[in-house]
Amino acid sequence: MDLSPGTASATLLLIFGADRDDQIVARDGHVSVKGSTDLFGLLDADHPHHRLQITRQFLRHKARPNLVRYHYLLNLITEPERNDRVLDALRKLLRGVPGKIINRPEAVLKSTRDEVARRLAGIDGLLAPTVIRLRTARPEAVGNVLAKAGIGFPLILREPGTHKGTTQQRFDDLAGMTAAMTEGSEYFATQFVDYRSADGLYRKYRLFFIGPHAIFRHMLFSDQWIVHGKDRDRFMVDRPDLMAEEQAMFATADGAFPPAIRQVLAAVRDKIDLDYFGIDFGIMPDGRLLLFEANATMNFFSLLPSDQFAYVRACVPPARAAFRELLGLPRAA
Repeated sequence: MDLSPGTASATLLLIFGADRDDQIVARDGHVSVKGSTDLFGLLDADHPHHRLQITRQFLRHKARPNLVRYHYLLNLITEPERNDRVLDALRKLLRGVPGKIINRPEAVLKSTRDEVARRLAGIDGLLAPTVIRLRTARPEAVGNVLAKAGIGFPLILREPGTHKGTTQQRFDDLAGMTAAMTEGSEYFATQFVDYRSADGLYRKYRLFFIGPHAIFRHMLFSDQWIVHGKDRDRFMVDRPDLMAEEQAMFATADGAFPPAIRQVLAAVRDKIDLDYFGIDFGIMPDGRLLLFEANATMNFFSLLPSDQFAYVRACVPPARAAFRELLGLPRAA
């Protein structure tokens, strides 16, 4: 338990943790934990709080922290696919704790890519591509799994628990995909959907749900199907028309989306039982929302861009206000 100076009366607990030691990285006096959100950065730096870091062996320790004093316990362990053991340990640790637990570990454990795709399938106006978990690289077995699921190529392959496209590849046939896989490893295979707009560009939207509030985070453009923050400097920086289109989305806190898209996003919010999470999506030419992913691991601050894109920072004040509300704090003066 980290008890910072001057926080003896703190009633807020931030909870970090990871299944493996290599997920905890210390650098320049700061500790980062993979599989965690950075949303706690919305908290005022001087607000009294304690920090608890747990591991998968945490419950083996005879001495356990007394958590009764905390009014709010903020779970920042958000990646279920690589932290299932530590999340289960946290679930047991929090039994009977009277404070408000934000993003209960039980809910996080149900937010894997395949589970979210299944849960959101059927929402009117939403296209949630099928996501299959593959535990073998043998071509015949993979082919059978895909056939049983009723999906075909092209497919997007990624390793569970990875983000920012670090392990993401698109394949057009079984031979090419299985050649890139390693026996004994796990993968997610997702049906690829071409979501190009009429002008031939790919648009990727991100929205955060914080409590009951929806906060528009960004809109990225690319001439390639995989869209990430680096496309700002690679593709958007010399396109003032695209920058103006993104800036217009900040007219309201939750984005200047048409009513039909807002309705779909509200339905997604109702289906996901997390207190905070982000959603990445595209909009199909026919107006449907195309789900990329919805989980609590998405970073909020890592994509805050340079002064050239300073308008994106408009997302911070409403997000901070929503976060304060989630933690039961009064509105900032």
